[in-house]
Amino acid sequence: MIKLASDKSFNRNICPIMNIKGKTVKYPFILKYNNYHLQCGCGILGPKQMMIMDIIGTKLIHFVYGNEDFYGRIPTNNEKNVKEKSGLYMSNKLLKYITTNLSKDGIISEAYSQKDKLSQVDKAFGKIKNPLTITLNDGSLRKELPFLRKYSSRQIMDMFIRTYECVMWMNYPICFHTGKQYQLIPFGNFGYTSRLFTLEKINDSKVSKNNNVLEREYQIRFDTILGYMFMQNMVSCYMDLLPGKFYEMSDYAQLYYRLFILSYFPNKKTGRTPKNPIFIDEIRRRLVLKTKDTSSVRQIVKRILDELVQYKFIKDYAEEKLDMKYVYRYTRNSWKEITGEERESVTDMNDLGF
Repeated sequence: MIKLASDKSFNRNICPIMNIKGKTVKYPFILKYNNYHLQCGCGILGPKQMMIMDIIGTKLIHFVYGNEDFYGRIPTNNEKNVKEKSGLYMSNKLLKYITTNLSKDGIISEAYSQKDKLSQVDKAFGKIKNPLTITLNDGSLRKELPFLRKYSSRQIMDMFIRTYECVMWMNYPICFHTGKQYQLIPFGNFGYTSRLFTLEKINDSKVSKNNNVLEREYQIRFDTILGYMFMQNMVSCYMDLLPGKFYEMSDYAQLYYRLFILSYFPNKKTGRTPKNPIFIDEIRRRLVLKTKDTSSVRQIVKRILDELVQYKFIKDYAEEKLDMKYVYRYTRNSWKEITGEERESVTDMNDLGF
């Protein structure tokens, strides 16, 4: 069964930035409440763009750990080679230095990954990881990922371009292994413009006799501020696993699962309590619903939860009232209940209070 890896920091700190029913996004887009803060200077970030980030992240993991395709096994963060690669050329000192000496153009300085350039910061490593570059072919992607087969190469190209165009300011905690344990370091690029990656080039890889482009290749480089942190988290396998059928659900069912279930239901091994129930106002604001009418929002949430039950991601949901406000509670299904796989998915680690 195909599964994709999705960066925990990405899922916990994003929200949809979309044009809905003729209502276009106004920039700068700002969503801020309680401890949540996200800004967008331009671009669209919807379920398709989030899917592209999952595809890119999974390809990156397979690239780093020697798998040739998406059928390869995704490693877990408790494996020795993952801990070693996570901690290589990464430390509290290096993170503190590069996150306080950022470039205004949103690109990680090439000098930081040159030998001994940062030896005055960290004698043990003297540099940070090289920003990696990966290549994806949409012909191969459509063969390996069934949920992509309904899209043409042109449509997939548009998804990649739109994802690249998005300029974000957000919180993005960074995960790395110290040699003893994993640490999660708070980070936000507020004040420093960043895209999620650099789209270096798009090449036509297969063209028909009448010059229609059938397949394209995309060269992705993780040299932006957010892209580099995304790369570090993926190398650390700081991820949630998503089965292929997740991408068959409606847009809002996908968004709800990312924002309120993946983020609010930690692995039982962490000992942390899920955030359950959830108030209707938080759902409305985080999903960026245009309506403030409570009756309409209740109908939207009910449709979403019904769909999540249908796809076996949750069960036993209920709408209740708490302090005169509507709340929703439910049970998150196990990986076995969602997929039917006998072996449980072990990807969650202790989030260190985040």
